[in-house]
Amino acid sequence: MSAAALVLGGGPLSEKTVARPAFRDDPFSLGVASGDPLPDGVVIWTRLAPDPLAEDGSGGMPNRNVPVRWEVATDEGFREVVRRGRSFAAPELAHSVHVEVEGLDPAREYFYRFKAGPETSPVGRTKTAPAPGAKVSEIRFAFASCQQYEHGYYTAYSHMAEEDLDLVIHLGDYIYEYGSNEYVAPGGNVRRHIPNSEIFDLPDYRVRHAQYRGAANLQRAHAAFPWVVTWDDHEVENNYADEISEEDSEPDQDPEVFLRRRAAAYQAYYEHMPLRRRSVP
Repeated sequence: MSAAALVLGGGPLSEKTVARPAFRDDPFSLGVASGDPLPDGVVIWTRLAPDPLAEDGSGGMPNRNVPVRWEVATDEGFREVVRRGRSFAAPELAHSVHVEVEGLDPAREYFYRFKAGPETSPVGRTKTAPAPGAKVSEIRFAFASCQQYEHGYYTAYSHMAEEDLDLVIHLGDYIYEYGSNEYVAPGGNVRRHIPNSEIFDLPDYRVRHAQYRGAANLQRAHAAFPWVVTWDDHEVENNYADEISEEDSEPDQDPEVFLRRRAAAYQAYYEHMPLRRRSVP
């Protein structure tokens, strides 16, 4: 499916905005997430992608802004909504939405959801950080890293989602840039990367992130807790460092080629993580 996965609803449209979107497929196929918890706020995230693995990296969305409504409540049934608003999912950021919710209470559980047209996202749960100077008896967290998609089905994330945690810390290698079966587990790989080859440009990085984000067990863990994230190397390329590619030892390597690849990888990472606006690369 292509960008036709979203059908434009009736009514007046501006040049760049879909006024009343309607979708043939679930626009919230990549789930929801929250992150970077502060005592008075948190980031909530989603990305509209009715066709998440569309080859052009668009997620099946048109080249227009789409309004997205959001709500934060103290209860899972949203009887006590404490914050709500509207944002826009823009094609320049792969129709991702990063809402920096403010005015919340410290060390408190909240629930959140998004709405686009007639569609409503899954409900996410998050928690704010303790107030500065507060007496905290314990903080419960889990950490994860190196989640090569082809090596398993993320069952650890299914177990993690059942825990009573304050947050999850991801230490990097959220995706791997390799083509299919370029990095094989000792017992063999159990599934294949999309795209099939190593990724280099923005559309391909977007598709690879969407493939990982589409994993049900990973989505459960994201929806259950706020995450604090950082990258390692495979979000871009194995063993890269700053502006230096692993391939820079090759005499015909053009450094500008790698910088364009790195820029694409950094943008796709921001688009798929619950990060604040100041993290835009």
